[in-house]
Amino acid sequence: MNTRTALIFTGGKGPSPDNVDKVIHGAVFSIAADSGWDLAKRLGIEPDIFIGDMDSLEDHDGLKQISDDRKLIFPIDKDFTDTELALKYLNERKYRDIVLIGGGGGRIDHLMAIITLFSRSPRPSEWYTSRELVLYIDHDREISCSPGQTISIFACGRDEAELSTSGLKWELNNSVINETFFSISNTALSERLNIRIKKGAVLVILNY
Repeated sequence: MNTRTALIFTGGKGPSPDNVDKVIHGAVFSIAADSGWDLAKRLGIEPDIFIGDMDSLEDHDGLKQISDDRKLIFPIDKDFTDTELALKYLNERKYRDIVLIGGGGGRIDHLMAIITLFSRSPRPSEWYTSRELVLYIDHDREISCSPGQTISIFACGRDEAELSTSGLKWELNNSVINETFFSISNTALSERLNIRIKKGAVLVILNY
């Protein structure tokens, strides 16, 4: 993370506090997308801004306690999801490192809507669900992991990527990742996974 990291809490199942404690305390701004407010409060955080249509919010009383200038209320019938509106808000304020928290489980259409966010700009750099950490990677990177941890790698959108890895049971060597070829349920061999990107971008999924 950099010094301009912002968080978006979104609806759906989120991670345990242990999995996001470091990222939460390293961020300088947070925004709740609708029922992401409920998740943030369960994690002990009161977001700086609430944005959404309140169609899935549970903690209405808690939201009433914050000032109106911290709430951006939208109609239910709109062209963008609440998470998209949160991304737009942060992008307009020049936040470039955006971490998404929540969005696990629930409806498949909601899950697909979040996945598509990584195929355009602005996009999250990391996504923490109840069971996984998803990383958007478009450059060479070393990732912390645990021996035996399950790791999968998918293309980001329709664009193909070419990459090599070091630290997996089944290594990728100048492999092309696209809509029809991916690495699923691979296994980390050590505490470090190195990914070398030759072209494109991928989503790396680490199961907790």
